[in-house]
Parts: sequence; structure tokens; C-alpha cells
Amino acid sequence: MDKSDSNSFSFSTGVDLAFALVVFLSYFATFSQTDITSLFMILILICLGIAYITVGIYGFSYISKTNHMIERVGYFVLQLIIGGFIVYYTNGVGISPFILLPLVSHTAMLLDQDWMFAVNAGIIGTYAVATYAYAQNFEAVWAQLPMFFAGQVFILIFTLMALTERKARIKQEKLTMELAEANKHLSDYANQVKELTLTQERNRLAREIHDGLGHSLTTINMQIKAAEAMIERDNEQARHMMKDAEEMSAQALVDVRNSVYALRVDEAENGSLDERIRKLIASTNVNAIDIQFNVEGDWRVLTPQVDLTIFRACQEGINNALKHSNASHVIITLSFQDPNEIKLVIADNGSGAEDIQSGFGLIGIRERVRLLNGQVDVNTASGRGFTITIQVPG
Repeated sequence: MDKSDSNSFSFSTGVDLAFALVVFLSYFATFSQTDITSLFMILILICLGIAYITVGIYGFSYISKTNHMIERVGYFVLQLIIGGFIVYYTNGVGISPFILLPLVSHTAMLLDQDWMFAVNAGIIGTYAVATYAYAQNFEAVWAQLPMFFAGQVFILIFTLMALTERKARIKQEKLTMELAEANKHLSDYANQVKELTLTQERNRLAREIHDGLGHSLTTINMQIKAAEAMIERDNEQARHMMKDAEEMSAQALVDVRNSVYALRVDEAENGSLDERIRKLIASTNVNAIDIQFNVEGDWRVLTPQVDLTIFRACQEGINNALKHSNASHVIITLSFQDPNEIKLVIADNGSGAEDIQSGFGLIGIRERVRLLNGQVDVNTASGRGFTITIQVPG
């Protein structure tokens, strides 16, 4: 039995009281049954008893705080010498031999397995030597040896069980505290991630509104002013400018609707993913752009993280087609054909680009997909449109 953590064991005053009580009972039984009348012998026994209790209480308290095995073994050697003399001078009267038994519980508390058995052998040996020394025959030794040994085994087993239970409880309490602390850290981390995600999303939307809606409104304002200036001189040119302003206002309205969709706290509250994608398409499908949504395979329930990732990807794909690709046709395909994977493909017939410029929207999609252990592929070329392919486990 490993005693390396014995210092963490909290020894109560009950152990000291039990030790002192055994000594007092032994002395009471001895003096009530013995015919010792010598004052000198009585003083010797009293001094030995005081020394035995003092070392057993204060010495034990000191030794329990040190890891030096030599000091611990020295404690038991000293106690066995004092206890042996007590048994010898009392001639084994009453229960005086049992004064050695409290040391058995101390061996379980202070020593490792090998030293524990060795010192317990020393305890029973001390009893046998002291008994033989005053009786001068082995019959007296064997008379109480079985009872002494049984008491020794009982105390040892009981103490080991108590120590095991106590250490298991301390370990459980420690693990419970560590688990609570870990849960607190995880909760704090989740809150930080949530706040960071919300902040990034707000920042992205702020940039989108500034770059998209702000630019559109500024241009609309300029177009209207220009049309007012031209209306008396060139009616046809003024109508053309107002038509452009009307189209740009419709596009600005689309930007506003998309921003409102993105700002919703819980997309799941607004219907299923299929319904929300179709609503997104309906709110976006203006002017000459045509958006087609296809579902391949049997629809299945998605986790909230996968659900939100797919929806945000559809938003970004449509926004990209509207703002950057100059596309007239967009095809969104959501495939459930692979039982272990969900695949989303967003393809437009826009102008494409030779170099892929990762804006905040595309970066956000990559981050969401990466958290799901998925992958994002972007294919584009000048004049060949823009295609986003997302694959996530599901």
C-alpha cells in the first residue's frame, strides 16, 4: 500500500484520544489487579505511561508530517521499547499487553506495505519477548498470543479500510472540484467564443452595410439629383437615370433583407432549413437574377451547427453572385446522398475571377466549416463563374 500521500490525510483528535484511552484502561486494569506496592515501581510505570502517551500523541503528530522513513521507523522502535518495558514491569497483568495494539493503526497510517508488515512483526515480537522475560516460560507467551494476534489483524484491517475509504472520498472530492472548475472554464470559453462570433458577425455586417447599402444609397442619391438636373433638358436621359436609381434601390432593399436575416438570434425559430433557404431566395430574387434550389436525396435532421453553417453559406453565395459576379443565374444544390456527409454546391454564371479574394463572408464560411471538420472548395476563373463547394460530416 502506497503511503506517499499520507501527509494529506487529516488525523483527527479522535485518534489521539483513542490512543490515550487504551493506555489509561490498561493502567487501570493493571493497578486494580496487581499487587505492586513499591512506590518506586509505581513511579516507573507512571513515567513509562506518560512517555508512551506523549510520544504516541505528539511524536505521531510530528512524524505524520514528515516523509523521512528513518524517522518514522525510529518512532516505532522507541514506542516498542517503552511499551515492552510496560508489559514487562506489569507482568502482563490485566490487559497491559494490549497497550501495544494502538501502534498497529499507526503502522497503517505512516508506513508503506513492506515496513508496515515488518513493524507489525516487531509488535508481536515485542509482546512475546516482554511476556517471556517476566514469565520465563513459553506457555505464558502462547496463552494470550492468539487473542493478541487476532486483535492486531482486526485493527490493521479496520484501519486500512478506513484509510482507503477516506482517501477515496478525498480523491472524489478533488475530482469533483476539478470537474467543476473544468466545467466553469468550458462555460467561460463557450461564452467567449459566442461573444467573439457575435462580434465578428456584427463587424462583418457593419462592413457589408457600409460597403453595400451605404454605397447604393449614395449612388441613388446622386442619380436622383442628376435626374432632377436633366429632367427639363433631356427627359429621356432623366428617365434612364431614375430607372437606374430604382434598380439600385431594389438591390439596396435586398441588402437590408439579407442583413436582417443574418442578425436573427435563432434561425431555427424561423422554420426548417429548407423553408429558410427558400425564403432567402424569395427575398433576393429581383431583377434579372434567377436562383434555383435543388435537394438531392432524402432530407434528414441536421445539428444546429451544420444547419446554421449551410444557411450562412447560402447567404454568402447569393450575396457574392449579386454584388461581385454580375451573375444572372445561381444554382444551389444541397445533397444528402452520402449517408455520412452533407454537400452544398453554390454555382453562378457570373464573370468569375482569376484570383480569389477572400472577403469577410468567405472567411466566415471557412471558419464555420473548419469547426465542423469539413472542407470548403472555391473554383472560379475569368468568365467561367463562381462555385463554392462545402462538405461537412452529417
